[in-house]
Amino acid sequence: MEPVNEQTRIRNLLRDNPKGLTIEDVSKKLSLNRATAAKYLNSMMISGQAELRELGRAKVFYLSQRLPLTNLLSLSSDFILILDRELFIQEVNDPFLSFFHVTKDELKGIRIDHSALAQYFPEDFVDSLTKAVEGTELSSEVHLHIDNDDRYFKIKLIPLVFENGSHAVGILLEDITEMKQYQLELEERIKERTKNLEIEIERHKRTEKALRENDAVLKSMLNATPVGVGLLVDRVIQKVNNSMCDLTGYTKAELTGQSVRILYPDDEEYHRINQELYNKAGQKNVRIVESRILRKDGSVIDVIINLSPFNPDDSSSGVTATIVDITERKRAADALRQASNQVALLTSVTRHDILNKITLLRGYIGRMKQLETSDALQEILKKEDEIADTIANLITFTRDYKDIGIKPPDWISVEETSRRMKETANLGQVALHLPDDDYTVFADPLIEKVFYNLFDNSLRHGGNVTEIRISTVENADRLIILYEDNGIGIPENEKEIIFERDMGKNTGLGLFLAREILAITGITITETGEPGNGARFEMHIPKGSYSRTGTASKKNKKTRKS
Repeated sequence: MEPVNEQTRIRNLLRDNPKGLTIEDVSKKLSLNRATAAKYLNSMMISGQAELRELGRAKVFYLSQRLPLTNLLSLSSDFILILDRELFIQEVNDPFLSFFHVTKDELKGIRIDHSALAQYFPEDFVDSLTKAVEGTELSSEVHLHIDNDDRYFKIKLIPLVFENGSHAVGILLEDITEMKQYQLELEERIKERTKNLEIEIERHKRTEKALRENDAVLKSMLNATPVGVGLLVDRVIQKVNNSMCDLTGYTKAELTGQSVRILYPDDEEYHRINQELYNKAGQKNVRIVESRILRKDGSVIDVIINLSPFNPDDSSSGVTATIVDITERKRAADALRQASNQVALLTSVTRHDILNKITLLRGYIGRMKQLETSDALQEILKKEDEIADTIANLITFTRDYKDIGIKPPDWISVEETSRRMKETANLGQVALHLPDDDYTVFADPLIEKVFYNLFDNSLRHGGNVTEIRISTVENADRLIILYEDNGIGIPENEKEIIFERDMGKNTGLGLFLAREILAITGITITETGEPGNGARFEMHIPKGSYSRTGTASKKNKKTRKS
């Protein structure tokens, strides 16, 4: 306790001498040798308790009027440790001590690799600290388990310089447990979905085995009733069931007596299936292949074709063909894969932006310590509030978009979605014109956010917008949804970059995420308006991913939202 008592004596002496004292003055007044007095004064200066001013050749020490470093460190909820250039621990804040269950006396003045903390960090940690002291800022992640407390942290090693000019390093541990747990939870969901897919594949294999055991024509027809079934001889259709008619769009009369070539989009696919199903030597039982079928209306669907010969020893006697439509399944699988990528991207983007804003906030706090005037302090606080608002907006984005890909794509009404988002966006006196013809489109349920962001973009950045119009145009191979306002429009050099991350005027994510949501099901969006005459966004929906209300197929009607 002797150093503490001596520092208390020096602090009281400096308080009684507000004009400052030199090392010699302190040494004489307290009967200390010069080296001891210098050591205590330098220690007090490093910890923020004393300040040094040079008056000519004299170095005069004053009692510091600033908040001590130890107090500042305790204001942060992050875990902070300060080391000198020799990696001896100089300062540590209370959250750090509480988590690691140690006291400041157990750490201060001890080299970190000889302290009780050494067991929690990797072997190359000292090398990393040395690089940080030399000026290289580093970061990594670490998983710590202390007692029953299981946490994930992002470690940042920040080069520092003490007021006496000596180099140091700050260790900042940011708790990322919540984000990491979300990531692990997402991985578990993917594993669970993979397991369900394996179960489905196993169930499908069992179905194949059952088909191989049923060689009678009538029994094959009955077992295949829920899917398209046809009886073929020499690849000529003899009979079909009602499901086959629904699947292809043809009537029974139109199919009977026709070659199966009528169902394939081109000769190449026709010959490939012929090779796969008929020309492989040694195949006597059920054969299965994935293919594409051309419907009467010109659309192409993905299917799985099963062939079961009437007589396994003589395929020329005829086969039972079953056709299963897997178009929706493939769409959902593709959308799920892309959505998983969007979730990972969103997590990375949001985390990166939040960290940048926090860095700015800390910078302003550092400046605040050096300011003395009230007006300047108020200006800094104002900037801190603005940064905090930005952080809040970014966190809101992670909440609003965390469900990307969690729910499968669905058939969604353009008119109903537009009307619902009108209330959410609070258009006020802005007139909204909805399309005359309503369509349903196959899209991620978060397409609502796309319309909301377009409304928000018009209200925030469109100038004096008084009218918004949503319309639809259908051509030979696509449906185009048009969104137009009568504002100031988008400059030519910004028409593409407005969809890039960080290019927005609010959070920088709205239109970027709108494009990503639409891309899940193959929908594209571009801005084609004339600058000065309002914004015009075009959403292109490919054929097969939309239908006019009331004319959708039976299958689509079943999957469409009520």
